[in-house]
Amino acid sequence: MVEKYSDFEAFLAAMSGKSLLHIGHKDADCDALGSAYAMSRLLPGDIGFALELKAQAQSVATWLDLKWIKNPNPADYDFTIIYDTAGPGMLGVPMPAHYAIFDHHESGGHRFSVISNELSAMAEWGWVLPVESTCSLIIDLLQEHAIPIDQKMAVALAAGIVTDTARLQHAHAPALHRLAIALQAANMHVEDVWAVIEPKNIRAVRRPAVLHSLRNIQESTQQGWSILSTEIDSHDNAFVVMDALIQFGGDMVVVGFPKWGQSMVITAATAMLVEDTGIDLNGLMKVLAPTVNANEVWGTRVGGRIIAPIPVKELVVKCVQRAIEALED
Repeated sequence: MVEKYSDFEAFLAAMSGKSLLHIGHKDADCDALGSAYAMSRLLPGDIGFALELKAQAQSVATWLDLKWIKNPNPADYDFTIIYDTAGPGMLGVPMPAHYAIFDHHESGGHRFSVISNELSAMAEWGWVLPVESTCSLIIDLLQEHAIPIDQKMAVALAAGIVTDTARLQHAHAPALHRLAIALQAANMHVEDVWAVIEPKNIRAVRRPAVLHSLRNIQESTQQGWSILSTEIDSHDNAFVVMDALIQFGGDMVVVGFPKWGQSMVITAATAMLVEDTGIDLNGLMKVLAPTVNANEVWGTRVGGRIIAPIPVKELVVKCVQRAIEALED
């Protein structure tokens, strides 16, 4: 497996003059976008992603005035640099012949990760480190090599850290140190970065949808732990709703919505629940997958996602039932 490459400057020199594609996982979030954007400032090239950007990432892209390419073809470039992507299925486009990988998904890493990067073995250059976000990894490299971070780079990188730590709920001391570096470079506070991620006009549009979704909350309890679940109309509000349910006291939350003509459920657990019970939401999703003919499963111990061709309500109920069974074990 590729680990942290010893000569970042040699990598930068080797990429000079090449036609480059910077790409993150499909349906890209702020971490994929932020890391790709920051590196593209060092190594000019196109930035592209399969499908769409998540709503928060689109807000950041708008603030950056970033023009990105939808569904790019790596074959059109000399070299591809992949960010925040643990496996080929997450990329959403054909695998490039030649690529580098920057990723934070590694077993035993931050947020109780159980994922090992599947792309690192064939990468020609790579950095796969168990930190809280790929943006954190990029900040470390920039700091180590005394490479200046301008305001736009800093905001993009800070957005990746803030969102990948669930608005700092899962942040630890090194994460906060890296965020401080980005905030100082941006001359901003955390609230300023969050205003980029969730601008007022977006929050105003989302508020009625979030409030409506909260009317559907169901609570299940097991061994004194609270599992809060709900259904919403689209993916756009999913993580906002998830954050609200955790704020309401859910030890585990389950949010379902339609996605790509199927149903998707995302789950999250507090660090306390994982530490006290040993529950593994990624494992929970994998056990559930064959019973619902799932097309995609992904996650960590504290968060899992599943996509299946059954009604949203049914998938939510099955996820909650499986969680209750896991807590009984």
